Formats: sequence, structure tokens, C-alpha cells
Amino acid sequence: MRLFLSLLIVFYACLPCIAQNEIDSEFYDGLEKVEAKYRAGKAELIKKADRVVVYLVDFDGISEEDAFGGGDDSETISIAPYEKRTKILSTKEIGEVVRRKLLDALSAAIAKPEHSGGAFCHFPIHGVRIYAGEELLHEGTFCWVCGNFSFSYPQGSGWLDTNADLKAIFETAIPVPQSELDRFYTKYPGAKPKGEQGGAEQPATRSESDSEGGDKPQPESEGRSR
Repeated sequence: MRLFLSLLIVFYACLPCIAQNEIDSEFYDGLEKVEAKYRAGKAELIKKADRVVVYLVDFDGISEEDAFGGGDDSETISIAPYEKRTKILSTKEIGEVVRRKLLDALSAAIAKPEHSGGAFCHFPIHGVRIYAGEELLHEGTFCWVCGNFSFSYPQGSGWLDTNADLKAIFETAIPVPQSELDRFYTKYPGAKPKGEQGGAEQPATRSESDSEGGDKPQPESEGRSR
């Protein structure tokens, strides 16, 4: 009888905890649905973009955001989930054919209803800014080692999953110099692209279109900066 009473007391004592877990779960489930709907809408806007600038960025040049100005857009690009920026090494505004391929691939990736956020790291190597007229629709960086790219919501930001199509488009549009690959693997000799741990692929490889023109903080396990 005494054991029964003890169990009954414990049960009633846990009821508020159970209720709290339930409403927390409902909140995050609802938030994921809202974020997925927002991404789907943003993906449709991105398809209509008329200007895309791609960047080669410094995996090791991360600095704090400028609270008063956001940094020099011509020299740095935002890594929103870190609330930091990294240096731009090279810039290229891409033509219509490559632009359409990139917009189709990126909008499809953004519109996916669920994302894992890739590995719990981010070594930016490519970046992008997407415009409709003068309006900036999207700005973010890509890490092919960790398999993720940054995405901003009206409040907060997170990591979305990259894919082979996106990687190939960026490598063609703005190849990574061998010197930059060597510098990366000298500092991180054990790093390999997510999903390619058995191979020896680089985060971005030298493309045939060459003739065309420190330790990092870790993303949250949810892939979302809240």
C-alpha cells in the first residue's frame, strides 16, 4: 500500500513535466511547419531572380558582424547562423544559363520540407547573393565538407542541406584554386565531404572551366539558430 501511494505521488508530481514536454513539442512542430512554409515561399521568389553573384570565400577569415553596418558587402559576406562574416576572395556575376541552373537547384533545395542541417560544422568555401532588381532575396555561404548552407528567416537562421547538383554548379561557376584546397587540408587534414568519408574528394574541386573568368564554432544540433 505504501509503495502504491509513493508511485501515485510521483505520478501526480510528474504531470506538470509531461504537460510541459507536450506543449514544447507542439511549439517546435508548429515552428518547423511555419519555417517550411516560409522556405517554400522564398524558393518561389528566388526562381524569379534576375541577378546572381557567386563568391569564393575564406574558410578561415571569419569575423564578428558589424552591429552598426553589417560589414563591407564588397569585402565580406554574412554567415547568419554564426552571426559572423567571412572574407570574399573572388567575385563573379554569372550569366543567364548558369544562373537558371543555380536558381532551379537552389530553390528546390530550399523548398524541401525537412532538412538535417548537414554535419555539425561549417567551413564556408562558396557564397551567393541573389537579387530581384535591387532587392536582395538571399545571401548565404556553402560548406561542401559539412554538406550545409546558411538560410535566414525573418527571425533567426539555420542550416539547410546541400546536394551534388549545387556543388557542381558552384565548382563550375567559380572554381576553388588548388592553393586554397591545399591550405584547407593543411589545416584540417582529416576533413572529408559529408557522405564521402571513404573517399578523398575535396570540398570543391578544380573545374575544367578555370579559363572562365581557425577553428570554427559548431552549429546547434537542431540546425537552427534561435
